[in-house]
Amino acid sequence: MTCSQLLLFAVPSLETVVFHLVWVSMSIVYGVQGWSTRRTAVVLIAVALVTGTALGEFVARGSAGWDELAEVPLMALVFLAMAWHVRRRAAALAEVQGLVERERRAQDLKELFVRTCSHEMRTPITVARCYAEMVRDELPGPQGKEDLDVVLDELDKLGRLAGRLLVLADAYESTEFDWGPVDLGSLLRRTLQRWRPASERDWFVDAPSVLVEGDESRLEAALDALVENAVKFTGAGDAITLRCRATRNGAVIEVEDTGIGFARSRADDGNSRPKPSYRSGTGLGLAIVRAVVERHGGSLVVDSGRPAGSLLRMHLPPHPPGVGADQ
Repeated sequence: MTCSQLLLFAVPSLETVVFHLVWVSMSIVYGVQGWSTRRTAVVLIAVALVTGTALGEFVARGSAGWDELAEVPLMALVFLAMAWHVRRRAAALAEVQGLVERERRAQDLKELFVRTCSHEMRTPITVARCYAEMVRDELPGPQGKEDLDVVLDELDKLGRLAGRLLVLADAYESTEFDWGPVDLGSLLRRTLQRWRPASERDWFVDAPSVLVEGDESRLEAALDALVENAVKFTGAGDAITLRCRATRNGAVIEVEDTGIGFARSRADDGNSRPKPSYRSGTGLGLAIVRAVVERHGGSLVVDSGRPAGSLLRMHLPPHPPGVGADQ
């Protein structure tokens, strides 16, 4: 920029080119360095004085007209407009970065809370359950035992809740995922074998061999959550079907039932309460599924347009984000 100012005096014949070169070079330097307000004002005044003095000499010698001096305040206004936009952009970027950082800290605190709460809940729940069982076994009458059975059942629910909170927290820990090839057909068949004896439902499976890259244990937890929801919103004699298929963009896992319709009895995000005539849960099932599927780069879809029953569909890509095909 200093060289441009010297050229303005040294080469009078190129005064127009050099004049604009001075202002352009100052704008470039400002954009790279990001001066403070005070420094910007000092440099702007100095450049305006230098270029104005040079143009004044040219005008006095008859090399330029007096209207040429109007370019000095005009170029100063152009520079100020540019500087204003640069500062606005910098302020906007700083605000966005601040929001991202606050969101990251909030997410970290939430995960820490969930994990800590789950760990802290497990010990008192276990102790309370042991004492409740001991008291129940020593009671002579059936009425007291029935009351303690209710207590034990509620403690079991708290234990399952603590376990689900841990699963939910682990689902967001991508560094702990054990990526590898997963046969979805085999996974669905194993899930059916585990759930068939526990629930009086008509079970069906359509599970050809479909390979994707993923964490098999996390996918199994997500599938269990979907099957549990299907069991929750069906009764004896209703049908539950597990199926998977390959697609152009990866694979799809579906859990379909003929019950009351999970999609109509709950919101899509899984936060509203089910109908009271059916068994309630912790409300974390879909949260776990979404967390696992999103970590795999996929999505969860709840088909809410069905006349009866429910259909929940997990879309999975062939490879999770950041995991190469050769891993």
